[in-house]
Amino acid sequence: MNITVLGGTGRTGRLLVDELLSRGHALTLLGRDPAKAAAASDQVTLVAGDTRDRDAVARAVAGADVVVSALGPVGKDTTLLRDTAGILIPAMSTAGVSRYVGISVAGLDLPGDRKRGRDKIISWLLNRLGGELAQDKILEHAAWETSPLEWTLVRVPRLVDGPAGPVEHDPHRSGRRTSLTRASLARFLADATENATAYPRQAPFVADK
Repeated sequence: MNITVLGGTGRTGRLLVDELLSRGHALTLLGRDPAKAAAASDQVTLVAGDTRDRDAVARAVAGADVVVSALGPVGKDTTLLRDTAGILIPAMSTAGVSRYVGISVAGLDLPGDRKRGRDKIISWLLNRLGGELAQDKILEHAAWETSPLEWTLVRVPRLVDGPAGPVEHDPHRSGRRTSLTRASLARFLADATENATAYPRQAPFVADK
């Protein structure tokens, strides 16, 4: 497939890029310095810019089959995710790209959730002490939910380094463990990117098994 990747230079993003390339996909990488994620080649197209740059986003999604993002909060930038969704959704609609896969947090509360008691406490703390960063995740989800696109937002717990391993995932039930390796997340994102029927318009919990 032709896949547009956002956030490909981060700790999870670089693993995601490697995973997608190993599966033979053609990638378009958007970033201020996308060459940090991968060098341009027959398999990789680089687009310089960021996700608040409407022209760069439009160039990056043109001709894509799917968009996948490893973006997360950056420093004190408390509106990155909602701003990105606000630009990306119309750009994808104009380009005729209907599928998006991205990352959210396990602390995001949604109707129908069956969180474990431990996770209810963590969510309560995050949503009350997380300030604008927590609000950014809520508004990002709201933007995708009200869009006409086929999106999946993967709700993740604490991310750690380590090899990819088995994971448990469910649309509403939080995992038994409170961590997920970045390598496992990269593999799950790649699987969801390839499979359009994987949690369409849902935000599954994913954690190490």
